[in-house]
Amino acid sequence: MLTKIRGIGPWTANYVLMRCLRFPAAFPIDDVGLHNSMKLVMQTEAKPTKAEILKRSEAWAGWESYATFYLWRLLY
Repeated sequence: MLTKIRGIGPWTANYVLMRCLRFPAAFPIDDVGLHNSMKLVMQTEAKPTKAEILKRSEAWAGWESYATFYLWRLLY
């Protein structure tokens, strides 16, 4: 529903769901920070693909927002 508003894309919509609406399953899968932190966790030289991230995130089903916040925290 949020992405129907001009100028709001998937990343922004997921961020609003995560931060403002506290929706625990929102998941900004295209976020560069998420990809970089997953690269650190996986200890690989290449960033993971969306498919790899989705596979690993199956264990977090329903809690993707919280996992994302923890993963972002690894970057600083």
